[in-house]
Amino acid sequence: MLAGLRAAVIGLLLLAFWGPSLPLQPLQTVVLLDQSPSAREAVWQVAPRLQLPGAQYVAFASGAIQVAGPTARRLDLGEGTRLGEALAKARELKADRIVLVSDGLFQDRAEPIGIPIYSLYQPPSPNLSVVLTGPALPAKGETVEVRAVLESTTAVRAQLTFNGPAGVVERAVQLEPGRSSVGYRFRLDGPSTVTVRVESPLGLEQGRLELSPTDSTRVWVLGDAALARYLRAQGFSVEERKEITLPIRAEVVALGVGARDLSAAELDALQSFLNQGGSLLWTATPQGLFFGGWERTSLADSLPVEPVEEPGGVGIVLVLDVSGSMLEDDKLGLAVTGSLELIRSARPQDYIGVVVFSDRPRWLFRPRPMTEQGRKEAESLLLSTQAGGGTMIRRAYLEALEALEQVPTESKQVIALTDGLAADVTPDLFDAAREASPRIKTNTVAIGADADGRFLRELAQAGDGTYWDVPRPEDLPRFFLEEAQRVFRREALEGSFPVAVRPHPITRAANPPPLSVILPAKTKPWAQTLLSSGEGTVLAVGESGRGRVAALTTDLSRSWQGWQGAPALLGELLRWLSQTPARPRVQAVRELDGVRVTLEGQFERPRLRAAGQEQPMAPVGPLRFETWLPREAVGEAVVFENEQPRLRLQLPSLPEWRLEDGRENLRRLSELSGGRLLADATELRELAGRKAYNLQWPLIALAVVLFLLERYLERRRGHRGL
Repeated sequence: MLAGLRAAVIGLLLLAFWGPSLPLQPLQTVVLLDQSPSAREAVWQVAPRLQLPGAQYVAFASGAIQVAGPTARRLDLGEGTRLGEALAKARELKADRIVLVSDGLFQDRAEPIGIPIYSLYQPPSPNLSVVLTGPALPAKGETVEVRAVLESTTAVRAQLTFNGPAGVVERAVQLEPGRSSVGYRFRLDGPSTVTVRVESPLGLEQGRLELSPTDSTRVWVLGDAALARYLRAQGFSVEERKEITLPIRAEVVALGVGARDLSAAELDALQSFLNQGGSLLWTATPQGLFFGGWERTSLADSLPVEPVEEPGGVGIVLVLDVSGSMLEDDKLGLAVTGSLELIRSARPQDYIGVVVFSDRPRWLFRPRPMTEQGRKEAESLLLSTQAGGGTMIRRAYLEALEALEQVPTESKQVIALTDGLAADVTPDLFDAAREASPRIKTNTVAIGADADGRFLRELAQAGDGTYWDVPRPEDLPRFFLEEAQRVFRREALEGSFPVAVRPHPITRAANPPPLSVILPAKTKPWAQTLLSSGEGTVLAVGESGRGRVAALTTDLSRSWQGWQGAPALLGELLRWLSQTPARPRVQAVRELDGVRVTLEGQFERPRLRAAGQEQPMAPVGPLRFETWLPREAVGEAVVFENEQPRLRLQLPSLPEWRLEDGRENLRRLSELSGGRLLADATELRELAGRKAYNLQWPLIALAVVLFLLERYLERRRGHRGL
């Protein structure tokens, strides 16, 4: 018997080590019933099928409370959806598993609490919501536009009623699922309130917005009458000008002119203006942006876009007079300056060569691609040019034609430039020009009154080219710049170009129609694309010096003429430009993953305090800082520096209805918790009804009892033997 007890003890210990269990204990199930406005109708409909033996029930919205059964209806739990409150209640009820019945649209970021969650998705009820949005920093006297941003989950017809400084305005709209907006414009002369009522078969929604004006924004506009009209319609103080004078009495300068239309002093004034906190906007008029050669000026580094190079190149050989007469009035120096403009305007696929002549020809450099290295070498060789000797053009011109024959471009031309009388003009020069003209054009330039204009004109005619008379040497740089614009022309694309929008305070509520014309461009790495069409940039913004910059690659006189949202978009752009980092500004934008708070201005170590917590704002650019708040963050936030409050802002609210995949939210939450997303309510019956009871400790206890019994019997046998 003792041996049997000993064997039983060993067997029980081995069995306990194996860890057996039996489904003896009932599972405690807590069913969470989403009774927020977006989900309650669907949850109430499925409620009779949620009767589970022994289950406990919790109704939740903004708050959570235990209810008697699944059919209980509570309308007193708030107008939001905070899952964290419901999960905390389930923990209090000692749940072994959770059944979550919801539309998956939560206003907090609830994390799994170590209890498996089995989710039953219920689609949100049809809804139409409205939020009023207005300009961030409107100016007094400005015509502003407040937009009612509508989000609808279904197609519906609605009646909007605005009420504000412009009186009562009613609009009937047919809405499709998604987001749309309707504008309400008025002159802002002081603190104003705008309200909107939206009536539809889905119910009544209302919105309210209060606006207070800031100082008026002054804008100088050069060469873009269409832009000036749009900005005047928004109430900006617009001054159309033909030149830049000092001081620049504006916050923003809009440039629809070309760089060649401004002097070097005016370009320097714009650079100084930018460095001191002013802002620049370039527009793609027929004379502006790349058409105006801005990418080759001292402001090129501040331009937020660069041209997209088109396939195909141009071959050019410059036949340059370096005779002794070119020393007069610094003709050679001015010709070299102009030639440098030609080289700097060229693209990597363009070939340029320079052959100089006096008593004999000499190649400064033969035609080569104008890559970055090629351009640097060409500039260095040109700057080393010296003058002296006679005027013998014949051999230099013929060598230019011969060199261009070897250049792998379809477009080829010679530019011959002289200020005197060529001593070696022969009939074969004109014959060579005529013979080459189908492939190579000959252009000629006469400098000053002493140039042989007759010869140069006849040579250009024979070569099917153009003759130019430049009477003043100081006009040479401008001539070359204009010729560069003609030869290396940036072509605008015409057609219908759909526009994609990137979220930004400038583009809020913007939904631009296709463009009629676009200039091929791409955003520089340091700038930000806000509007694009395919791979091309439509609107890019950035910062330079202490100011801000923007470039619009479409001509406003040809695009967006019938779009009512154009003035509002351009108004938001000008407001953003006027608030340079030299002027502190903070903004909060709600995105999918949370609330992005951006701070601009002169700060060293700013911190943001919101919802009782404080966190640093990291530098993300010159005079710019950023931090992220959780998606559920609402209320007021304060920017601190050195424990002193600097700026306050109201965080955007999180709507109850959102264009978001609630089913995917539930699936992700369930899988993270160890549960799963259920297909329908019938799967609730398939869930296990009991949890496993671990027999390890009972087996160990029984083994101990048997061991003690075995010891007792063994000792008793020993006493009998005595």
